[in-house]
Amino acid sequence: MNRVFVFCIGGTGLRVMKSVIMLLASGFRTNGYQVIPIIIDPHQDLKEKTELDALIASYQKIYNATVGEKTEDKDNALDGFWNTRLMTLSELDNQQNPTSSSMADERAFREYIEMGKLDADDPNHYLIQALYTEANLNNKLSVGFKGNPNVGTVVLGDMIEGADEFEGLKRQFNENDRIFIISSIFGGTGASGYPLLEKSIRNCKSCPKLKDAMMGAVTVFPYFALDDPTTTRSSIDSANFLTKTKAALAYYADNVLSNYLYYVGERKLRKSYKNNEQEQEDPAHFIELVAASALFDFLKQKHQNTTQYMTRAIRDDQEVLDIVSAGDGYKPIVKSLADMMLLKEMMDFWENEKQSPLESSRWQLDERFFSTEPYTDLKRFLNRFSEWYGQIASNERGFNPLNINNNMANPIKGMSIEGDKRHYVLNMINYSQKDKASNSNKFRHLMDSAYQAINEHTETIIKGNKS
Repeated sequence: MNRVFVFCIGGTGLRVMKSVIMLLASGFRTNGYQVIPIIIDPHQDLKEKTELDALIASYQKIYNATVGEKTEDKDNALDGFWNTRLMTLSELDNQQNPTSSSMADERAFREYIEMGKLDADDPNHYLIQALYTEANLNNKLSVGFKGNPNVGTVVLGDMIEGADEFEGLKRQFNENDRIFIISSIFGGTGASGYPLLEKSIRNCKSCPKLKDAMMGAVTVFPYFALDDPTTTRSSIDSANFLTKTKAALAYYADNVLSNYLYYVGERKLRKSYKNNEQEQEDPAHFIELVAASALFDFLKQKHQNTTQYMTRAIRDDQEVLDIVSAGDGYKPIVKSLADMMLLKEMMDFWENEKQSPLESSRWQLDERFFSTEPYTDLKRFLNRFSEWYGQIASNERGFNPLNINNNMANPIKGMSIEGDKRHYVLNMINYSQKDKASNSNKFRHLMDSAYQAINEHTETIIKGNKS
């Protein structure tokens, strides 16, 4: 099976990858590609990173529980929820460390460039002082580049090519595999890391298959502001985001090496987040979801010799978008969101219903089954999904196309879809009875039948168009 290696650069890369995983879980198609995320961020202790690592592990546990027995030539994946294998590079390549120690450099930037070896009256000493502030020079590399691409461009090239992940990529990359890069254009790590990573790949003479790979990228424009740095003692000033974006775009115009480049962003900074460099606990955002959808579009595209520039629009400029104001292009996303939230509603129903028809069916879904590991893993994941969707719905700009907790009747705002929670569960039983295959993997059978029952109703959202 072909694979796509997805580089998640910096904080925005991590947050967009979270949305990618949510779409994968909901059944979004990858055109047959396995997904292998690779995180590039010197800020190793960032909470966003540890949470993404945990989300990847959670996805994998549920996926493995659904596939059951598999062979080398058949993955045995479901057709609906969790239909794509998600792997880490360390699982593919056992010659590397599970974490990128080469990214966690504790030296200050001045030590990295060996500024201390210069005489005080050396012209290069004065040049460095003209290019970098004292804060730039004193920042440890292990906490990222704090919105300073002028620092990142000096450091990240060596970090990328010297990292275990890059060596593992060269060993594992096959001819029909693809590369996709996720980054922001207005920060430090993402804005500098994207062109450097492209260059490292295209100049990789020791691995011709990687050098000639079909490559795509999504670069995210500013979509949030940060609190005034003078009140938070932060070195990041969002007032400079647009200036940095323009400067980066001028460079990208002549130096992009990807076959497809997707631009995603807002026209103005609607929301101001807490300016905390250590935590960066920003809620999920609609723009991150749109950026995530670029990966799936790229996997449908054919090779082009010249760079294709892509973007997405919305139909109406509303503060809170729904299926109508977002536009028809977002219908597959709306369907996927609805499918997952309906699955969560179904689980809540059959767990709490005293006389659930599933308990007396051949499945015998009872308290003992509800306490099994695959089922509890799924429940925790769906709670995370619900929290993630709630953040996107309430953020600025919001994306809130669903009717939640409405007995599963008419789950999409502005659309009439027949059925309520009992109807969905009864449909699920009917689908299960049609399945003549072995029922040895009860969890797999449950997930498959639940998707079939839900999809019968929600496929009308996109009128037969597949995501």
